[in-house]
Amino acid sequence: MLLLGMCILSCKDFFNEAPTDTIKEENFYKNREDLNAAAIGMYESLAQETHKFLLWGDARADMVTTGQPEPDPYINEFVVNNVTSNNPYTNYAGIYRTIARCNRQMEKVYNVQKLDSKIDARDAGAFYGEALLLRAICYYELVRTYEKFPIILSDYAETITYVNTEGETVTKPTLSLTSEQISAIYRMPKDQQEVWKLIYNDVLTALGMLPVNYKWNAQSLSAKERYGRVSQPLAATLAAEIALWLGEYQTASSLCDLSIKNSNQSLGTAGTWFNQFSSAYATGHSMFLLGYQYDNSFETNRLQEFTSPVRKDGGKYYLKPVSALMNRLFKDDVSLTDADIRAQASFKVLNGDTVIWKYIGLDNVLSMRLAYQSSASWSVMRSADAWLLKATADLMLNNYASAFNFINMVRTARGLVILDKATFNYTDKVVMDKLIFDERAREFAFEGRRWYDLMLQSKLNGKNMLADAVTAKYPAKDKAAIKTRLMDEKNWYIPVNPKLWE
Repeated sequence: MLLLGMCILSCKDFFNEAPTDTIKEENFYKNREDLNAAAIGMYESLAQETHKFLLWGDARADMVTTGQPEPDPYINEFVVNNVTSNNPYTNYAGIYRTIARCNRQMEKVYNVQKLDSKIDARDAGAFYGEALLLRAICYYELVRTYEKFPIILSDYAETITYVNTEGETVTKPTLSLTSEQISAIYRMPKDQQEVWKLIYNDVLTALGMLPVNYKWNAQSLSAKERYGRVSQPLAATLAAEIALWLGEYQTASSLCDLSIKNSNQSLGTAGTWFNQFSSAYATGHSMFLLGYQYDNSFETNRLQEFTSPVRKDGGKYYLKPVSALMNRLFKDDVSLTDADIRAQASFKVLNGDTVIWKYIGLDNVLSMRLAYQSSASWSVMRSADAWLLKATADLMLNNYASAFNFINMVRTARGLVILDKATFNYTDKVVMDKLIFDERAREFAFEGRRWYDLMLQSKLNGKNMLADAVTAKYPAKDKAAIKTRLMDEKNWYIPVNPKLWE
């Protein structure tokens, strides 16, 4: 992987070792089964980054603060929005490992098709579109998090083959390359707009290539493959979200309809809402998640470590909810107390500590995961995204009735009472904007979304709304300085050591 040598020196041994059970590439990429195995590998590297996504998208925002009395200094940098370039959690090497694997898959798909007569054009397009969409998801994460980062569109993975100055063809681990050799491989985009266009075009291309409800193994889909791999509804929903960022509101609204009308997507019910976190792979609510199978495979993430206050379970309680804000957010004047299932399942008070419950609970009451069994799914996108993005797009199109209708659909699916047009001022754009983004905050709390939602809300409203929202969580003595910092939109992005790419 191109970036790993510069980003995580401690992983050097990973590239230099040659395990005896490794399959050599010349013996791989021969048939459909090989393509399928390589596809699963694309997701595995991304699944190890979820704790960073929690830091990038939530620790910096208004709903999360530090849990420890004496915070870990690197974690605290995110919470106080003063992240330094040498912070290890700014490392995006894991994302680029996924990008490298996606690039390799795309370059191999049509060669494998020639070798396996069972792979038709539709199948090859599905495998190619899958890799293209997953790569776009990686760049979408990067473009909203970093102001400057490289673009790699070719197959440069753990090793690279190139011709040296003597004309010899050489294969080396990427860690051994000099900065001059590396600079010839990647390129820096001229501006963020170039990256946004690249992502949007790739997602739309994938949307056209991925068949609806495709069966990867020509049989009924397991839950893991249905929700743990990208899909055509995901492509439509992600394209809709990107279209919002680009100001293409009518396109965004229309794209949402593709997912909303898909029979495999629904808002689910309040009674099953927490299943998407307590089960390895959820049904009904999910669109695309990173799942973990602890039984037999011992697959885990670091979310239990980051959010649990129980040390014997492996918890370090790095992060916790901002109690005052959460209580205000989930206060509903027209519904019964505790009617919203998300209030019961997103956060709780445990032995006096307010905790993020999604990643340590097994139900919406008090059952907890066993020690060191951190296998809660990480949702990248859920079916509810389509409904809430539709509401946002229609609001921007001044279609207030439609936006109000889609918000009410989400509310009723979560146990809340329908808001009445006769009493709610749904034709006030400011009121509706707050209603929609508050609903997103409730639906996607602690899922790495909030910071980016505040960025999007600021963009749609043409003013910096992020600074005011985030500053609310700090003590009075710190508010002014942090707000001043966040009023500069350049400080919305995480810094990276510039020496990596000079």
